[in-house]
Amino acid sequence: MTATDKPNYEDDLLEDIQEYEYQEMFEKANNIVLGFVASTAATGAVPIPFADAPLLVGQQVAMMVAINNVFTFNIERDALASLVTAVIGVGGATVIGKTVVSNLLKLIPGVGTGAGCVISAGTAGVITLALGKAYIEVCKAVKMGKLDQNDLTKKAGLDMLKKSFKEQMEKSKK
Repeated sequence: MTATDKPNYEDDLLEDIQEYEYQEMFEKANNIVLGFVASTAATGAVPIPFADAPLLVGQQVAMMVAINNVFTFNIERDALASLVTAVIGVGGATVIGKTVVSNLLKLIPGVGTGAGCVISAGTAGVITLALGKAYIEVCKAVKMGKLDQNDLTKKAGLDMLKKSFKEQMEKSKK
């Protein structure tokens, strides 16, 4: 057996450690998303019509900041807020329609308010889940070297996030 035939245990060990660290990051990031899904659903259930939108965007940006901390990325809040608004706009007519209908229902005292709160809470939760999962996918791409961290808030990162968000929204319909 020559030196080139010998298994390189150190390289294997380093790969195993790196894979374990990545899996831990992904798990922490997913737990963050689930926590924010619950909080945005609660915000969406607020019975005051149209009052939840700015709060939801703020919570979603905070979620992305928390995910960045897990992945050790340093991205400005303003850049993340721009990503959130650009990506959610891609969600299309269904999301916007549900948001408008649920907020209009909140204007009707009693049953309308209750139904509007339920629809709004569900919509907020689904959007946050899709956004969080999509953002984790983009962060994975950065960690795996498929996307440069500097491109995360540029066209390449935005395009990847939009595509992943659409895919996540499709999954939520099933």
